[in-house]
This record gives sequence, structure tokens and C-alpha cells, in this order.
Amino acid sequence: MGRKAGALLWRRMRIQIPGASTMGPPGVNSVDTGLMQPNKSFADYSPNEPPLGVTVAPPGPADGTPPASRIEVIPMSPIPAWTTVTHGEPFVNPATGTIWVTFTNTGSPDQTINVFFWDPHSMVGPGQADTYRASNQ
Repeated sequence: MGRKAGALLWRRMRIQIPGASTMGPPGVNSVDTGLMQPNKSFADYSPNEPPLGVTVAPPGPADGTPPASRIEVIPMSPIPAWTTVTHGEPFVNPATGTIWVTFTNTGSPDQTINVFFWDPHSMVGPGQADTYRASNQ
């Protein structure tokens, strides 16, 4: 993975998400995106803009936990693989200092998805963000 000044601001990944078993809960998979941004002086460059995410260990924050992350999770083709897959809010894993995202597959079988992760640099700024899912979903 190429990094400039220690930062990785985007990554495209192919991820296999386990399916729900007939005897258990949906398949859950916390994924290390590898995204990192050492320069986190958002207040200096982008006042009032979203942070990288809540700092918490996997599997991440509960749905709808503020503040929303500035990280973009963008589904890519083939889109039908996403039919039974959802994801939570991106978060910072304190053990690695990188951005993680938890994916859930409510269907069966396992799904292999393509996804693009993007962290708009603080010099550019992402604007505003809402959490991906409400706290009651």
C-alpha cells in the first residue's frame, strides 16, 4: 500500500462477508480498511467538520452513535452482492490507529463485495456528514 507522509486516504477492497447461519445471527465482519490520517488538525483546516470516527474497539459503535465519521463507504459493482449486506459507522480502532468498518450479512450464503473507502483530507474537507444508520435501525 502506498502512503505519502504516512497517510492512506483511500482504498478499494474486495471483502468476503460470512452469511447468516440457519442456527445463528447474521454474519458480522469487522474490517481494517488500512486508512489512516496522521494530520488530524481538522479544527485548523476544516472547522466544524466531522472527525475520522468514534474511537472504539471492534465491532465498533452502536448504530447512530454520534459524531458521524468523515469516512465514505461506497458500494461498488457487482451491486447484487450488496443485497443482504449492510455496514455500520466507520470508527477508529485504538489498537491500530486505522479506520475500521463492520459489515453484516443477513442472508446466506457468504457474499463477496467490492467497496471503496475514502477519507477526504483535512486540507480539502468533507463538509458535513450524518451517521449511516439511525440508532433505531
